Order: sequence, then structure tokens, then C-alpha cells
Amino acid sequence: MSGKESGPASGPTNAKNQNSVLVSVLLGACALLLVVSIVRSPGEAFRASLGGFEVWWQTVFPGLLPPLILTELLAASGLLHGIAVLGEPIARKLFRLPGAAGWALAFGWAAGVPVGAREAVRLKEKGLVRDQDMDTLLLVAHLPSPFLVVLVVGSGFLQSPLYGWAIAAGLWLSALVAGWLWSRLTKSASPAVPPHPAGPAAATLRRAYRAVREARAEDGRPFGQQIAEAVTRAVSMLMAVGGLIMLSSVLLRMFQLAIPGADAWVAVPGAYEMHLGAYETSRSALFEADPARAAALLAAALAWTGVCGLLQARAVFGTRNPFPWLRFIAARLFHAALALAFAYPLALAVQQDWLKRFVPAWAAEPASIAGEAVFALPGGWKLSAATLATAAASIGVFLLLALLAAIIRPSKGKPKDPPGS
Repeated sequence: MSGKESGPASGPTNAKNQNSVLVSVLLGACALLLVVSIVRSPGEAFRASLGGFEVWWQTVFPGLLPPLILTELLAASGLLHGIAVLGEPIARKLFRLPGAAGWALAFGWAAGVPVGAREAVRLKEKGLVRDQDMDTLLLVAHLPSPFLVVLVVGSGFLQSPLYGWAIAAGLWLSALVAGWLWSRLTKSASPAVPPHPAGPAAATLRRAYRAVREARAEDGRPFGQQIAEAVTRAVSMLMAVGGLIMLSSVLLRMFQLAIPGADAWVAVPGAYEMHLGAYETSRSALFEADPARAAALLAAALAWTGVCGLLQARAVFGTRNPFPWLRFIAARLFHAALALAFAYPLALAVQQDWLKRFVPAWAAEPASIAGEAVFALPGGWKLSAATLATAAASIGVFLLLALLAAIIRPSKGKPKDPPGS
């Protein structure tokens, strides 16, 4: 009897081992081909790596370092814990997710890729989120941060904060709509989400305040230590981002050399790495001829997050947790299509100068930083005043969304009906 049971049990294990060996051989072959390409064209590889480094140092690093430090301080102060409580009604009513998913939403929208996926994994390991909810949670939590979109892409790459705001608004609105549709297209009509107790908005605000106090008491670190560790974590994350940008730049250049004369390579950076995609879009002829269309395409690329963004989400899952590859990729493509549709009219409004009357300070485009000396002050650092103002506005919009979440709560008239019935 035991012999009959051991045979079927060993089948899936052997298949899994064979797949692991096949993946290892494939990755090893790709790495070997990349090494051979670099050895054949070391000068091109060096210039591509240097180009990726310049993109990272001149725009990405100065644009994201202050917001990432701020996000770490918000988490240490407990404010993000309170925002997570305020986001519970959105998670339940809109996305059919457990209320604890508001935690991943708050962190993902504040810090960006891959923090949302990392917090989703933590919730899953604690048993607060089911396996069948992970694709929806990753769809709405694994997003570029507003600081990246507005400060780096808008102010840095596109040299226009208004286009950054248009892309960010398109991403946020499309994420909400995509999560709402995806949770209803891929789940049953009566998901196993416990009903949220109805109550006044003041009760929700009191719960959020208690969450802030408890998180602050649990942290217990002095403010000086919080700042030091926030800087260390932010710089470490940006170093990883810089390495991905440089590696992606070299890999794409090697592909371009292998297949010369292919105009389709113009669209490849956005599909592979979102920072490089945004940078190449800002330099493309399409952005000069039709900025609204280029901004809409860029919003779709940012919603996709690039292959590097997908791999970052997979990396935070580790080896113990299964990763929903097919559903995750399908959800990202679905969000990219909606982001394209939502961002285009907003970018067209910016192109037609409809929005500059509301933000006259941004009507004047900042001077282009292209063509400066190699050792000149990076362009991203020159926009420190605009960066600070835009960062404050980004935080304000995020807090307004959190307050809106406190108002949205289940109806008192139907406490027993499951969400979405």
C-alpha cells in the first residue's frame, strides 16, 4: 500500500526538479551569451553601462531619495499604519479583499515597486490574505510610487511636472478600475471576505489613531535612529534600482548590436525596465511630435512595470511561496491597457494647455539639462525646489485618498449580505 502511495507522490517532485534544472540551464546559457557579447564589444557595453548610470545618478537618485526616506519615516511614526486602517473599506468594497489588504495598498502606493508585493507576501504568510486573492492584491499594490511618476518621470525625464501628474492620475484611476473589474471577473460572486462592521466615520478615525499610537509604541526607536536607518534603507533600495538600470541598459544594447537596424527596439526599454523606458520616451521623436500620445504609452509601460518589475515582485515572494505568474502577467497587461485609455485624455489636456491655468507655477518648462558637461551638477539636483513642492503635493493627494477611504464603508441596511452580492 505504501509503495502505491509513494509512486504518485514522487511524480510531481521529479517534474518540479526537472523544471528547476531546465530553468537553471536556460538562465546559465543566457548569462553565457551575455558575457560573450560583452567580451566581443567591451566598449559598447561600457558606454551602455555608463549611460544607465547617468540616468540613475542624474534623475532617479535625487528624485527618489527624499521621498523614500520620508516613506520610511512615515512607517516608523505609525502614520502608514493609520492609513492602512483607513484603506480597509476600499480593500473590502472595491476589490473584495480582506481588510488587512489595506496595509499593502498603503505601503505599495507610498513606496512603489516592489514594496507593495513585499507587504502582500507578509500578509499571506500571516494568513491574513488567501492565495486566490494575491493576483488582485498585486494588481492594485504593485505600482510605481507617485514620487517616481511625478518627480522623476515628469520633472526629470519629461521636464514637465504636469505630464507627470497626468500620468500619475491615469495610473491611479486605472488601478482602481482595473482592481474593481478584475476582482469581479476572476472571482466568484460571493467571496469569503468577512463583513466589515458598519459604523460612523469617527469610529474609523479612532481606530486609525489607535493603530498609529500602537505602531509608534511598538517601534520604540529614537528619532535619530529612525532617520539613520531610513537613509540606509532608501540608499540600499536605490542602489538595487541603479544596478537593474545599468544591467538593463547593457542587455538592451547587446540585443541592438545582435539585431542591427531594427526600429522596433525603440519600444523595448519600456517593456523591460520602466526607468529606461521613461528616459527613452522623453528623448524620442514621438514625444516631440505628439506628447500626449507618448505620455499615454509611457503610462501603460509604467503600469506594466517592465520585466524587471515583474522579477522584483517574484523575488520578494521567495522560494516558499508559489507565485501566480500567469494571473499576475495577465493582470499587469489589463492594467496597462486601462492606463493607456485613462492617461491619454489627461495628457491631451496638458498638451492643449487646459491644466496650466490651475497650476500657473508649472506653466514655464524647466530648462533642459541635456548636453551639459559630464561633471556638471546633475539636473535632478537643480530641481530641488520643484521637487520639494511636488513631493508635498503628492503627499497631500495621498492623504486625501486615505480620508476618502474613511468615508466609504458598508451600508448599514444590509449587514449580512456578502460584498458584491
